Amino acid sequence: MFSIAMGKRLKAVFTLMVAVAAIAILSPPAYAVPSFERQTGMACASCHTVFPELTAFGRQFKLRGYTLGNQLDEKAFPANLPLSASLIASRTAVDSTRASDPREDFKRNDEVILQTVAIYYGGKITDKSGAFAQYNYDGIERNWAVEMVDIRYADTTTITDKELLFGLTLNNGPTTQDVWNAAPMWSFPHLPDAGVMPPVGTLIDMGLARQAAGLGAYGFWDNTLYAELSFYRTTKRGLLKPLSAGEVTNTVVDGYAPYWHVMLNRELGAHNFAAGVHGMTTDILLNSEDSGSPTDRYRDLSFDAQYQYVGSDHIFTTDATWVREKRLWSASFPAGMADNPADMLRSFKMNIHYWYQRRVGGGIGYFSTWGGSDMMKYAMSTDPSAMGNATGSPDSRGWTAEVNYLPLKDMQNLKVGLRRTWYSKFNGARSDYNGFGRDAADNNVTFLYGWLLF
Repeated sequence: MFSIAMGKRLKAVFTLMVAVAAIAILSPPAYAVPSFERQTGMACASCHTVFPELTAFGRQFKLRGYTLGNQLDEKAFPANLPLSASLIASRTAVDSTRASDPREDFKRNDEVILQTVAIYYGGKITDKSGAFAQYNYDGIERNWAVEMVDIRYADTTTITDKELLFGLTLNNGPTTQDVWNAAPMWSFPHLPDAGVMPPVGTLIDMGLARQAAGLGAYGFWDNTLYAELSFYRTTKRGLLKPLSAGEVTNTVVDGYAPYWHVMLNRELGAHNFAAGVHGMTTDILLNSEDSGSPTDRYRDLSFDAQYQYVGSDHIFTTDATWVREKRLWSASFPAGMADNPADMLRSFKMNIHYWYQRRVGGGIGYFSTWGGSDMMKYAMSTDPSAMGNATGSPDSRGWTAEVNYLPLKDMQNLKVGLRRTWYSKFNGARSDYNGFGRDAADNNVTFLYGWLLF
């Protein structure tokens, strides 16, 4: 039976890959987000090691408001619009689907699905402003929604005879605007799978993605010192609501949440070093439907670092991020929804990427989240689902490894990936973490995808 099932899976995978490759072959050559290539006249290797990971030039392109290049200026409307599209087909296989309702916990498991259909606006609006915006269909959740928005204005001046690049960014989630590959929005792994993931994580690590939007100002002096200050508000109502169109806003920010980021950057030929700190203070409504509800406060402090080497044949990138989040249950504790008046949550991630001639490569990453036990806040001991928690602990950790291949030598817009994720702890335990016999290793997952940009 194993061989028959495996044969069916391999046949489905082969069909998936052939379909994606056929679309790529029939498409004109395109690189990275192809509208950027058409605007600049440069191949993707200028901005990316392999998409979506940025090089030093790619960071400059983003910080300068997506405005470099004028290749589209001479074209007539609508050919001058910087539009692109993306298709991602995938298959997720979780090691064990034993749970109270496998169809609910593992909605698209063991299915070949069209995971993403995306439309991008990627390029300049005026000589000093531009945008990168994505609207897509999510094949896991089966809905259309805004995925990411980053609209920028940028200019330059000089201070002490050194260039100061400065600008404004309007975006729909903290770290969407960041340009270093250690940022949660852009760190490895770059695509979600349809398996289960640990339910507890720091707010700054994608907790407000498409739940809040903000305006920020930044400066980058002498390609060395970067500083930014942004303020975020909920997208549930008001002028910022279109920035999360199609998304359900469950995490509602009360007032403004300040986000700040300071980074030191150093380029030495093919080598790039960067290290810095960013943080955020956020008040979240206990009742997302009541704007007058009391709030809990989250204070995040994160240290991140990156080293990148970009050679003619070999490319190497490694990054690490450590986050400490203090959770002040000012609303939850008096309401009997938390055991402690405050909890501490920490996380650590480290990733290594390697590419050979931008065609064959992959990455490996370690992730860990840990904090104090809080039965009222974290435990779901009566929940037999895969997300249940009988321990009251938020601790989860594991490893992720991925191999990638770009099959078309002269067209770097198609990437095939095979990823494996292993959990050594999930919801506070290695075994029987939900109280109904489910082990952390049951959530181990194999993920295969084909990613096409055109």
